[in-house]
Amino acid sequence: MPDLWLGPDSFRFEEIVINRLIWPGQTGNYVLGLKDESGEFVPKYIGRSDTDLRGEMMSKLATMKYPYFKYSIGHPVVAFEIECAQFHNFRKTLENRSHPASPEGLGLKCFLCGL
Repeated sequence: MPDLWLGPDSFRFEEIVINRLIWPGQTGNYVLGLKDESGEFVPKYIGRSDTDLRGEMMSKLATMKYPYFKYSIGHPVVAFEIECAQFHNFRKTLENRSHPASPEGLGLKCFLCGL
């Protein structure tokens, strides 16, 4: 399976877990998903926040029904690059089908396809 660049750990996608792991105002990436029969994390939805990762993930709790998540904290430029790589590696199985947008005001292009 292609790499998500988020490390080996996955966590329960629950408010209490998000609050314990991610501070308000941190920026970074997240991937929502499930686990297959062998316990391997299967990504289904990718995202990032350039302003508040915790708030972004909390906003998904009511609408996303995936039981697990992975995340990383990082600068918006790095988060954009990771999200682009995740999108290209997993786009056939992701719920979100649109290419990630550049962080507002930066005009970045995807290093893989130029979008």
